[in-house]
Formats: sequence, C-alpha cells, structure tokens
Amino acid sequence: MKALAAVAVAVLVAVAVVSRPVAADKAVTNLNDKNFNEFVNEYEVVLVNFYANWCRFSQMLKPIYEQAALLLGDSVNARLGSVDCESPDAQQQKTLNAISKYPTIKVYRNGRPLRQEYRGQRSAVAIEKFVRELLAPPVTQATSEDDIKKFVEKHHKAVVGYFPAKDAASYPSFEQLAQLLRDDCHFIAKLGEQPRLVMKTKADEHAFEGDMTDGDQLLQWAKDECTPLVREITFQNGEELTEEGLPFIILFYDPNNMHAVQQFSRVVRAHFEEYRGRINFITADGHKFTHPLQHLGKTKKDLPVLAADTFRHMYLFKNFKRIHQVEVFKKFIDDVLTGRLHYELHNPSQKTTPDPYADKYDDYADEEEPGNYLAAGKKETIKEKVAEAEELKRARRAAPTAAGGDGGEREAAAEPEEGGDEDHRPVAVKSVMGRLRPSDNRYSILKHRDEL
Repeated sequence: MKALAAVAVAVLVAVAVVSRPVAADKAVTNLNDKNFNEFVNEYEVVLVNFYANWCRFSQMLKPIYEQAALLLGDSVNARLGSVDCESPDAQQQKTLNAISKYPTIKVYRNGRPLRQEYRGQRSAVAIEKFVRELLAPPVTQATSEDDIKKFVEKHHKAVVGYFPAKDAASYPSFEQLAQLLRDDCHFIAKLGEQPRLVMKTKADEHAFEGDMTDGDQLLQWAKDECTPLVREITFQNGEELTEEGLPFIILFYDPNNMHAVQQFSRVVRAHFEEYRGRINFITADGHKFTHPLQHLGKTKKDLPVLAADTFRHMYLFKNFKRIHQVEVFKKFIDDVLTGRLHYELHNPSQKTTPDPYADKYDDYADEEEPGNYLAAGKKETIKEKVAEAEELKRARRAAPTAAGGDGGEREAAAEPEEGGDEDHRPVAVKSVMGRLRPSDNRYSILKHRDEL
C-alpha cells in the first residue's frame, strides 16, 4: 500500500508544477548532460528526441517535432526536448539511454524512462495526440460489457474492475494501481456491479482472488498480469518487440478460434517462467502475418502453427499439440537458445542424436476442444481439398524468393535426411519477423554507419 500511496503523492507534485510559457522559437528545449535530469523531472511527461545532424531522418523530423511542441503549448504538464548525440556535452545521456539509431524518441514520466519509445507516425498531430493520451486519466469508464470487449480488442489486454460505485471501499486502490501501472497496462472500470477484478485478453481471463482493498496484493497480481510471458505481436509493436533482441517462440493462430492461444498461454505460464528475459513467447494473428507462414510452407488453413524465430532463421515446431509434452517443448526451446538447431542446419551430417521431435502423436490426447473448435465429423469436400492443395503449392513456390527474389533464400529449405527417410526435426527457413526491426528506410542505424 505504501507503493501506491507514494505514487499518489508523486502525481500531486507533478500536477502542481507551474508550467512556463512556450516561446515559438524555443518550443523544443535543447538538452545535454547538465540539464537533462532536471528537465525530465520537471514535468509529468517528457519526450526527448535523440538525433544527429548528419542523419537525414533527424533533419526531416526536426520541423515536425517543433510544430508538435507548439501544438501542445503550455496548457499541459508535458514538454518536448532534444539531444544532439554528436555533441561532446551529451555523450553521457547517449550512453545511458542506449541510443542505437537516429532519431530515437524516448518517453519519460515524472523523470522515469518508459520502456516504450514513440514509434508512431512522424507528424505533428500524431505526436501531440500521443502525448495527450499519456496525460489522460488512467482509468477508462465503461457503461456496458460491449465497451469492455472493444477496449480489450483495441489494447489486446486490460485490467477490468467491477464496482458498485466510485465510493466503494476498493475503488481508490484500483485508481492508484492504474496510476502506478498505467504505462504497462490499460485499465477500465464498470460501475453497478459486485466488486471484482479481472485481467482480460482476447483469448483468456484471469481473476484476482485476493483482498481488493490490499494494495500490496493488488500490485503484485497486476505486475504479474501486466508483464506477461506471452505477448501479442502486431504491426504497431513489432519494431519494439524485435528490437529487444530476444528470439521468438511464436504461435500463429486463427483469430476466429482462440483455443490454441489459450493452450499456448497456459502451458507457458505454468512451466516456462524461468525463460523470462531469455526468449519472447509471442502470439500472432495468422490472418495478418501470412508472409511468415508462406516461408514456413504453411497457409491459413494450417493454423495454429508454432515456430521459433532467431531473426536469422525460423524453425517450425511440427506438431503444435506436443507443447503439452513439456519436456519436448522445453528441449525445442533449449535447442534454439544453445544454437543446436542452427548448427545442425548448416551441418546436417552431425545429426547423430535421436530425433526428439518425431511427429508421433497417437498416444497422446489433447485437452477437450470447445464445441465450436472443430465441427465434429465434418469432412472436406473434394473441391475444398483441391483448393487447399493449390494454395499450399503457391505458398511453397513463393517461399524461396519472397524475401528478395534473387534465389538466396533457397538455403532456407529444410535439409534432406540422410538415407531418404522423412526428417521430423524442425524445418528451418530464413527469418521474416526480423524485418520488423528498425528499418534503414526510417532510421540511421548506428552499427551500419560504424561498418562503413
């Protein structure tokens, strides 16, 4: 409870800051090692653009960034600053903020750097909107379950609080929790209900079972739920997730059938906490991320599809249902992390150990499927089978050249098994998800410049 109370005090202090007028010629404050900390601590929200004058993207952003600062003006408790990373007076902040590309727009709340950067559209209106959203109340009010459903679909996950009224004993703790974790989660409340707290995702929900007036219990539960092991990748957050640099264990799922996501999430939550910070467990809408599926020789009809992506290669885990055999799934992950799969890809003659991924599943029964998961007894027609076969052929033909068309992807095909028998080991192809990383078409990547 002390942590929640401390946050409340910090918010009051931030709101009490007397804003200085913003002059047109000084809308963006130039920062360096001497004034940086004082500036970011003075306002509730601060955006800082780390740039270099030689970077063309930095030059393009500069007038846009200035205009965004003017749009915000002095009516909000937020400011925009900039750091010239080529200046000798800014090298400490460049290092502390781990700047690896220009421009990089970092976000600070009450002096604390957030994990998220601004990666949105580079327009003055978009930047202004982003800042104002950061300043909005941390709890959204819902009037119906439909409001909550739309909120969860928009943000992929949300902490939902149900209360009889705002004067309920547990509501203040919920508001303080939302203020504390507003940059890690989204919070929505519905009044006129019996008090309860639920973390909802598109596929699942987890209820809080403790004392809703106990701030410490609430905080621990919410931290665990708001920083889950399994996260959803989208085209909006793909750059952020790939820049973390951790390999992906990625489930491509059918958005019309979330049962596979539930299974994947429950297995990971139950058995793979030890891998936090070593690998990213990811879910992806297989109807949107069709390109990676094509590289794996799969189509939407093959969903769910599970694979590992090291940003050099993707390795197909051939039988999704085997995730319930935890020792097999763990072996697959360990082989990704140790580089064993990469070694065997380039040294097929060294595959001397028994294949732990043999596609044998006759002796294992999956958990019972919900009624709408499979139409019991339904068989494909000849026409449907032909159409599926043709779609798979097209995907496989496209896979070798989808990344560049120069034939260089052909090495990504699965290695043949010696002796002509079918190889049940993971199939390796070139990484596609790695292309979501910061692009040369949007940033000046420092390591590329160092290689010149």
